Amino acid sequence: MRLLLLLFLILHLQICASFARVMSEYQALLSVKSAIDDPQSALASWNSSNSLCSWHGVTCDFTGRHVTSLDLSSLNLSGTLSPDIAHLRYLQNLTLAANQLSGPIPPQLSAISGLLSLNLSNNVFNGSFPPQLAQLKNLQVLDLYNNNMTGDLPLPVTDMPNLRHLHLGGNFFSGKIPPEYGKWEFLEYLAISGNELVGSIPPEIGNLSKLQQLYIGYYNSYEGGLPPEIGNLSELVRFDAANCMLSGEMPKEIGKLQKLDTLFLQVNGSFAELKNLTLLNLFRNKLHGAIPEFIGDLPQLEVLQLWENNFTGSIPLGLGKNGNLVLVDLSSNKLTGNLPPNLCSGNRLQTLITLSNFLFGPIPESLGQCKSLSRIRMGENFLNGSIPKGLFGLPELTQVELQDNLLTGEFPVSDKIALNLGQISLSKQSALRFVASKYWQVLRCSKATS
Repeated sequence: MRLLLLLFLILHLQICASFARVMSEYQALLSVKSAIDDPQSALASWNSSNSLCSWHGVTCDFTGRHVTSLDLSSLNLSGTLSPDIAHLRYLQNLTLAANQLSGPIPPQLSAISGLLSLNLSNNVFNGSFPPQLAQLKNLQVLDLYNNNMTGDLPLPVTDMPNLRHLHLGGNFFSGKIPPEYGKWEFLEYLAISGNELVGSIPPEIGNLSKLQQLYIGYYNSYEGGLPPEIGNLSELVRFDAANCMLSGEMPKEIGKLQKLDTLFLQVNGSFAELKNLTLLNLFRNKLHGAIPEFIGDLPQLEVLQLWENNFTGSIPLGLGKNGNLVLVDLSSNKLTGNLPPNLCSGNRLQTLITLSNFLFGPIPESLGQCKSLSRIRMGENFLNGSIPKGLFGLPELTQVELQDNLLTGEFPVSDKIALNLGQISLSKQSALRFVASKYWQVLRCSKATS
C-alpha cells in the first residue's frame, strides 16, 4: 500500500511539474508534432511561416488567440501523444482517430477542463485508463474504440456526468461491468463490446433512460442472462449482445422496447437451453435479420409472436418439434422459405398466422390432422400445391384464410365439416377456385345437416 501511495505521489508531482513551466499553445503544438512520426508530411504546415490557426487540423476561436479544436484523424501518424497537449487549455475537441499512435494516454489531459469530445479510436494506445481523466466533468464524447487498453473496465468514467457517447469497445479491458455504469443521466450510446469482460450484466444498466444504442457482445464472457431491467431502456434503438456467452431466461421485458429496430443475440449458444421460456413476444417493433434458429429449439415454447417486424430468411425448421406450441404469429414480415413440418407435432396448436410474407412451398400435410387448430391465416404468400386433406374437417376450426397464394389441385372434400367454421377465404387462386366451385354445394349441405 505504501508503494502504491508513493507511486501516486510521484505521478502527481510529475503532472504538477509539467504545468509549473509556462508553455504557449504554439509551443505545445510543436511539442505534439515532435513526438509524432509523420511519413506523409501531413503536418508540414506546422511551422513559423504559417499562422497557428491555419495549421492543418487546427481550429481557433473567433479571436484567433486560442486553439479550440485539434483534428488529426486518418493521417497515418505514429509515435506518441505528448503530455504537452494539456497546455491547450481552451481545447474543446481532440480527435486523433484512425492513426497508429501508441503509448499511454497522458493523464495530463485532465487539465483541459473545457474538453467536450475526446476521440482516440482506432489507434494502438495501451496501458490502463488514467483515473485523472475523471476530472473532465464537461466531457460529452469519449471514444477509445479499437486500441490496446488493459486493466479493469474503467470506473472513473462514471464521474463524467455529462457523457452522451462512451465507446470502450475493441480493447482488452477485463473485470465486471460496474453497477455505477447505470448512473449516467444523459448517456445515449454505450459500447463495451469486444473486450474480456466477465460476470453478470448489472441490472443498473436499465437506469440509462436516454440510452439509444447498447453494444455489450463479442469476446466478453458473461454469466447468466439479460436482466429484466433491460426492458426499462425505452429509448433503445439498437442492442447488440451477440457472442458473449449469455444464458438463462430471455426476459419478457425485451418486448417493451418499442423503439428497437436492431437486435443481435446470435451465437449465444446457451439460449437453446432455455428450459422455462414459454412466451416470446417481440411484435410490432422494427427488428430485422433472420429469426434466430435457437427459437426453434426452445423446449417449452408455447407462444411466439413476432408480427409486424422486418424479419427475413426462413422460419426456424425446428419450430414446433417441442410439441408445445399453442400460438404462432409471424405475420407482416418478409419471411421466405417453407413452413416447418412439425408445427402441430403435439396437437396443441390453436392459432397459426403467417399472413403477408413471402413464404412458398406446400402447406404441410400434418396440419390436416391438427385437431387442436382453430385459426389458420396464411394469406398473401406464395404457397403452392394443394390444401391438406382433412383441414376443413378439423373439429375446432373457426377461420381459414389462404387467399392470394398459388394453391392448385382439388378442393379437399371431407365427410365432416367443422361445425364452427365461419370464415373461409380462398380468393385470387383461379386454379383452385375453379375446382372448388363443383364442391361448394357439398360443403354447404354438409354444414346444413351436421
